Amino acid sequence: MSNGGGFSPQNRIQFAAGTEIFHEGQDADAAFLVLEGEVEVRKRTDDGHKVMATLGNGDVLGEMALFGGDVRSADAVALTDTKAFRLSRADFESRLAGTDAVLRRMVSILFARLRDATHELARLRGDDA
Repeated sequence: MSNGGGFSPQNRIQFAAGTEIFHEGQDADAAFLVLEGEVEVRKRTDDGHKVMATLGNGDVLGEMALFGGDVRSADAVALTDTKAFRLSRADFESRLAGTDAVLRRMVSILFARLRDATHELARLRGDDA
């Protein structure tokens, strides 16, 4: 695609260091591809929070939102000034609809397995996810 691989300018977002990108319990309607910067994914605990991952250039966060994740399971905070591409669930579904039916089915199955594994891991750790 001529527009940077489909990264349209209106979907590029900048977050200043310390900015919350999304928070646990918030409606999940989009995923983010980190183009530049560093983002921390945190799970809330009784003592504050636990760092689940630190993501950087080329990493994706909030991907469960693309396949019907109802609410965010963690907080995401920009550690540095961060540029990201926001992909809404509707835009993802539109892009996916233009692909082969077999590929669509495989992606759907993989996301279902990822969602199940994420819930099982949270259960085993004693999280409320």
